[in-house]
Amino acid sequence: MFLAAAAGILSTGCLAVEIDPLTTRWTFGAHEPYTMYRRVGNHCTGGIDGNAQWVQPWLDWWDEHAPEKMEELGLNFLHSRFYKGMGWEVEKKDFPNVQKFVRNCHAHGVKALAYVQFCTLYPEVMRAEIPDIDNWAGIDFMGRKNLYGGYNGQYFRWAPCLTCKEWEEYTKRMCTIALTDGGFDGIMFDNVFDMPCYCDRCQKAFRDYLSKIKNPAERFGFDDLRYMLLPRLDMSRLRDMDVKDPVLQAWALWRCGLMNGLLMRLRAHIKSVKADAIVSGNPSPYRSRARFLATAQNMAELSKAFDFIIMQSANFPEVKPKGVIVNRVRDLKYAQDMGQRIVALCDTDTKIIPEREANFMLPLVEDVVFGGIPTDRTIIAPAPEPGFINAKVFAQRKVLHQKFNAFVSAHRGELGSPTVHSVRIFYPEREVLFSEPTHQGVTAAEEIFLRNRVPYGYLVSSPDDVFTVPQGTEVIVVPGLVSLSDAQIAALVGWAKKGGRLVVTGDAGRYDDWNAQRRANTFLPQLAGLPNVALRAEADLIPGARLAWGYSVPPPADGGKALLNDLAKVGWKAPVRIEGLPPCVFAEYRRMPDGRLAVHLVNYDAKHPVRNARILLDAGASATFEEPLDGDPAPCNVSAGGALPAFTRYALLVVKSEAL
Repeated sequence: MFLAAAAGILSTGCLAVEIDPLTTRWTFGAHEPYTMYRRVGNHCTGGIDGNAQWVQPWLDWWDEHAPEKMEELGLNFLHSRFYKGMGWEVEKKDFPNVQKFVRNCHAHGVKALAYVQFCTLYPEVMRAEIPDIDNWAGIDFMGRKNLYGGYNGQYFRWAPCLTCKEWEEYTKRMCTIALTDGGFDGIMFDNVFDMPCYCDRCQKAFRDYLSKIKNPAERFGFDDLRYMLLPRLDMSRLRDMDVKDPVLQAWALWRCGLMNGLLMRLRAHIKSVKADAIVSGNPSPYRSRARFLATAQNMAELSKAFDFIIMQSANFPEVKPKGVIVNRVRDLKYAQDMGQRIVALCDTDTKIIPEREANFMLPLVEDVVFGGIPTDRTIIAPAPEPGFINAKVFAQRKVLHQKFNAFVSAHRGELGSPTVHSVRIFYPEREVLFSEPTHQGVTAAEEIFLRNRVPYGYLVSSPDDVFTVPQGTEVIVVPGLVSLSDAQIAALVGWAKKGGRLVVTGDAGRYDDWNAQRRANTFLPQLAGLPNVALRAEADLIPGARLAWGYSVPPPADGGKALLNDLAKVGWKAPVRIEGLPPCVFAEYRRMPDGRLAVHLVNYDAKHPVRNARILLDAGASATFEEPLDGDPAPCNVSAGGALPAFTRYALLVVKSEAL
């Protein structure tokens, strides 16, 4: 999985799909139909006022002319409207226009994925086609229909029940039409999440799941689970909830299994219709633990259903008050180690915001440096002026895209070489989902490593695949992970006793994989006295860290010095030593085929250029520096004193050293 991700080749069953993030440029299509804009009737996702007189003329213009505009900017991939969940009898009226758009995309070198809505039924218009539509809908614990957007969501949009076979077969039929008559290159499922359903069908399916658990009394206290009730969730507590209730644990895993199984069946169907079809989906933020309980998303498993993922969030990269550095790097790194690529959207609804427009290049740089797919979403924000596009913004971005594409083309070696993840955060998949302290330990370690430019990745562990240590790993960090399984403890101890370097903080291993407290910690005593292991009683935690629709993680106490000292205790050294960089500069390291090390430095506070930084080179080493996007793109040799020229948003160092 790790090597596949590094190569940009994703294999999740059925067919390997090669997606090169250095040549792929994603944009956003007119992904909603006219009927949806009109029904909403106000400003909505897509950056358009649904009540505007010019909605239909804009869509007509889009189908005819947008692909040539994309080609002009170098954009070559998108998803576009096809099926919103209103029923085919309603939506097929727009199908000739959709087919025309796809043909125009292909004529201009643009691949198009069919937008297929995953979490919406429109009963007002579907009932004429599907009289039994009520039976397709999910039910909340009060017996009401699940509304899109939650209990106070849009009353005219129902969420489907994932156990409804009729809905599943209907969705497969939509995919078939898109790939055959529609001519699309693949499918993009939007809103890939599930709302808890309390219908009789789900109640029976959950009890059937419980009936297969052996020796239930040990976990549940009862021998007979045939009449257990579906748990009720307090949505206000999900983000900070420690999951210890065994029924809630079982229900959460069952729902995730239901979601994963459904998506894998949809994937298999899509590939059976068109073997080289691309399967994508938008489950939203990748590292948000709260979504595991609320929306049945275990991304370590769900990611296997897709060739790549749309990750919509509000994480536009920037520095906010109180030292918060908003970024998508933890998502991009986690995806790499899951064998995935991400189209990481970072705005809310494609509004063009002046202050973000001034920093338009930063998300593109973040994408290409940390392994995402560069994306220009807001360029298609419709405007009522002639041409239905903001001509001034278009002209400005054309210049920026040309500069960015020239930079990427000239630096394929530095950008496309394998990443150096010599430090790996141990990530026990299920335990992170159940244990909030365990999740917070991971979150703190991520933030400390990002702000101190430690080349970290993840070592993901599941109950069925404890872990295999990737080549190049120098240190495994177990950051305050209070919940670990017996198998994980045995594997980590085995790694350490064979000489593998290990950093362990807090009361790691005090709880088992069901978040149940052990009588005594069985993990830490086995590590005591090993010279290659650093143990610290206090875990690193960052009060106020939140990973939801938008991520907000305050600065760690003392900059995270304790964890950095732990790395030093076990003999770990940074690939290169750079002094004078502020915490808002993140780094990614890539090993080039000739042995040189490419060091990518991204400054998230472009208002304050980085000055007075120095690289400390070993004897006989050499380095070049360039600032290809803001300054002189020609590389220059670093001076004998190691002083780096000032840079604004991004700098590239290439280091040659026998020590590397």
